[in-house]
Amino acid sequence: MLQQTLKELLKFLSTSSGQWTLLGIFCVIVLAIAYHRKSQIPGLTIEPISEDTWFINRDDNHRLVIVVSLRMLNKSAAPIRVRKCKLSGYSPKDNPPKLFLDGHDKTIELEYPKHDLFSGSEYIVNPYTEQRMWVFYESKIVTMTNLRRAPVVMRDANRKKKSVHVNIPRNTEQIEMYREAATRW
Repeated sequence: MLQQTLKELLKFLSTSSGQWTLLGIFCVIVLAIAYHRKSQIPGLTIEPISEDTWFINRDDNHRLVIVVSLRMLNKSAAPIRVRKCKLSGYSPKDNPPKLFLDGHDKTIELEYPKHDLFSGSEYIVNPYTEQRMWVFYESKIVTMTNLRRAPVVMRDANRKKKSVHVNIPRNTEQIEMYREAATRW
């Protein structure tokens, strides 16, 4: 059966219609690669900073708070103006509130990263520099897993984009509080 199908395919490819079909498929692939390269921000490299990337479940409003830290390297001679930074469809929030984790006998205030905060308007990455920024997201989806994976898509002033997949673990202090609560029961 497989040999018969391969024979028919080779017979079709040896005709002029088969060769035109093959040429058309090749042209579509080349155009897709060219469009992908043209739509990318030139000279920008993005890497997640894993130690400053985390999420927590907020018990007060049943939402997920996500903090993503990114290391950006601009290898081009022009500044890059980042206008949007979406995480799996969520837009960044301005002025993040102070976050507290309430345990059985203690309350811990969570510290945000010390990098620049992306406020949702514009962030400039200077030429030939490495800069770090963090972004605050609030999601309406509550998950009970300890790791989330999501793409972060950045768009610049020219509507070009760059994306990176980020692994977002649960905040370690919240994991410790959950473990303490589990041992008390």
